[in-house]
Amino acid sequence: MPSLISPGKIHRLELENFKSYKGHQVIGPFYDFTAIIGPNGAGKSNLMDAISFVLGVRTGHLRGAQLKDLIYAFDDREKEQKGRRAFVRLVYQMGNGSELQFTRTITSAGGSEYRIDGKVVTWDEYKARLKSLGILVSARNFLVFQGDVESIASKNPKELTGLLEQISGSEELKRDYEQLEAEKAVAEEKSALAYQKKRTVVLERKQKKEQKEEAEKHIRLQDRLKKLKEEYYLWQLYHIEKDVTRTNEDLEAEIKSREGVIHELENFEHEASKKKKEQAKYLKEIAQCERKIAERSNKLDKSQPELLKLKEEMTRIRSKIERTEAKVPRWQSWRTRSPGVWEGGD
Repeated sequence: MPSLISPGKIHRLELENFKSYKGHQVIGPFYDFTAIIGPNGAGKSNLMDAISFVLGVRTGHLRGAQLKDLIYAFDDREKEQKGRRAFVRLVYQMGNGSELQFTRTITSAGGSEYRIDGKVVTWDEYKARLKSLGILVSARNFLVFQGDVESIASKNPKELTGLLEQISGSEELKRDYEQLEAEKAVAEEKSALAYQKKRTVVLERKQKKEQKEEAEKHIRLQDRLKKLKEEYYLWQLYHIEKDVTRTNEDLEAEIKSREGVIHELENFEHEASKKKKEQAKYLKEIAQCERKIAERSNKLDKSQPELLKLKEEMTRIRSKIERTEAKVPRWQSWRTRSPGVWEGGD
């Protein structure tokens, strides 16, 4: 079944305990043109129902009152068993050869569970994915059911228009269209009200224009009064500015004199700071020298016993060397008399 947006087709169906299909059944692969034939009761319609079921068609269109009626049952006793489940999986082959799996399961609680490539999704996500492939569940534009051709042929023009809107998907936009129509009526009403307000505004504008001319005359008189006041204040400011200039000159002379005194004070403070730093440096050097003297004195005190011990050891070694040197001539003469024979000992 080709898609309008992403060309593809149904590759195969996998059914488990759906209607007359007991256990796990695989039907397919389907080809570009596939015919399903068989005697009455062979399951042709149930195969169409399986395709419709997995593509989201309601239970009422699948010859069942509720979802549990679509689960395989051999007899009434098996139908009453708890925990019965069924599913239909549709493997859709895309135009590029990749596969997309749609699975709809009837749970033991009697509800529907939707999966895309094995991942559980909501009905809205499931429906949106089908719509992206050009499959409109509400319009049922993917299958022609038994009796549909005869039903369409007997429809009047209005009903045919409704059918075309359903198939094309424009029926979903009907609510938006009606809402926009209502908004349009409201906008037209507001436009008429705005026109009436405009006429009222024109009359008010004429009155305001006259009031404006009077107000402008009053403003001109106020501006003239304001200019006169400005001239008067400027005359006062001129004399005040002269007094301020003279005062500032006296103040600057006083500041310069004070700055000289401050500069001399800063020089004295800088010299005193410099001397303090030198004093601190000398004190630090003295402290370091005193610390080194103390360390060397302690080290010398600690090394006195060791020095005495070394002197004693040197005396002992020197005595031993002297004794050994005294024995060397006697050993050499004995070696000369008895070559090749030697015994230890003094």
